[in-house]
Amino acid sequence: MVRLRHAVVIAAIVPALGAATARAQNAAPDTRAPQARDGALARSIDDALLSGRFEQAAALLARRANAGNAEAQYQLASLYRSGRGVPPDEALAFKWMKAAAEQGHAKAEFNLGAMYLSGRGVVRDLAQARSWLSKAAAQGSQDASLLLSSPAARPSKEAEGSKPASARETGRSQSAAPAPGRPLVENGRPLILDAALRGQTDAIRQLLAGGADIAARDEDGNTALALAATAGQVDALDVLLSAGSDADAKNKLGETPLMLAAAKGHVDIVSRLLEKGADVTATSPSGAGALSMAVRSCQASIISTLISRGADPKHVLEGGTSLLMLAAAACDAPVVRLLLAGATAINAVDERGRTALWFAASHGDASAASALLAKGADPTIADRDSSTPLHAALDRGQGDAAAILLRRETNIERRSPAGNTPLILAAQAGLTGIVRDLLGRGAVRDAKNNQGYTALMIAARAGHADVVKMLIDSGADRNLRNKKRETAGDIATSVGNTAIGKLLK
Repeated sequence: MVRLRHAVVIAAIVPALGAATARAQNAAPDTRAPQARDGALARSIDDALLSGRFEQAAALLARRANAGNAEAQYQLASLYRSGRGVPPDEALAFKWMKAAAEQGHAKAEFNLGAMYLSGRGVVRDLAQARSWLSKAAAQGSQDASLLLSSPAARPSKEAEGSKPASARETGRSQSAAPAPGRPLVENGRPLILDAALRGQTDAIRQLLAGGADIAARDEDGNTALALAATAGQVDALDVLLSAGSDADAKNKLGETPLMLAAAKGHVDIVSRLLEKGADVTATSPSGAGALSMAVRSCQASIISTLISRGADPKHVLEGGTSLLMLAAAACDAPVVRLLLAGATAINAVDERGRTALWFAASHGDASAASALLAKGADPTIADRDSSTPLHAALDRGQGDAAAILLRRETNIERRSPAGNTPLILAAQAGLTGIVRDLLGRGAVRDAKNNQGYTALMIAARAGHADVVKMLIDSGADRNLRNKKRETAGDIATSVGNTAIGKLLK
């Protein structure tokens, strides 16, 4: 059975925990307080989700989920439901969704109720479904209220009374009427769904002629039209639209066929749906719409089409994340430029203080950063943790973006949250050109970070011999010690960088 699931992933875009994994192994020990470490971990998770690194996100989420964080439990459950970054596993999805719901997480309560209602990951239990949906509704979830009032969530007698008159009179489901020579349902699944998914137009016509329900849904709430849109089956989509399929029908996650097609990059499907009047402004409960889904997957042609048909480039997602921020964090310059024209204020910040320029710097797209700067992006705006776009670029080894931002930087000694100056960050990343530029501009060679590491110590630990030599030639003090009383030479020797150790003698 083909299942199409789309996790409700909240995209508050945030920086990674530090440098890349290989560099992190060479970095100084993390002596931050537990609260600070947890905050950094949360930001790393959001960054991984935004960038589509779902395997990394799942591993980081598991750490927070096991520590009892309700939001992490909810997001991890969503990944298990969709199979993003982890194998699809309804049982584990239920486990983590229940854990989050039991802590009062409203969205988890709604999803847990829906899982009990549909029997996903747990035996179907109407009483439990109504209980959890009621809790979510009490917290203001309109989706929970709607689902509670639907026939599926009513007690059996009440649900029976809500059937269409024609169905009650005949005593059988309208969609189960036999077709000449072929069944309409196989193993409990309407055949029209698989025909749409595979683009079998003749089969769709025959099934409809035999009485198949064009509004039939799979267990995730996808109609045949939604499945055809997701799979890019244009001919099947045309047949279903001509037969009267609802172009704006939402699945259980609140996604319309237009959103699904936009997320998958099916330009022709998007155009067909718009021609048929699909609602370009529709959004899911998480606030996502066709345009934000197209931006997440960097679909330039679809973004252009949707904006020209009325999609709002000023739309802001949860956490204050603008579509321009989404594009800057994951897409290349052409996509960023598409959103620049009608985007919200270019220096707007999300709930953690990140601007679109901060995200472009972290992503490392120098062209996107240049485009934002040309439109008035302010490179001096730091996030809530005092990390500037330059810090973000250097921390991730994004040399080209860092070089552009460095030209606009007036305070080359501005420190990151860990006390690292731009010189220390550039030394850690092995960016010799940036190190040379900073030294030429008079950067303090022997500045120490919060653990007492200088740029020379960091470069020695990371194994960047060219940077070590450049710093020595500039007069860096090789005899300074960190808080562990280690010199740069001690550090190099302890990690096996013997050649560098000899340079430092």
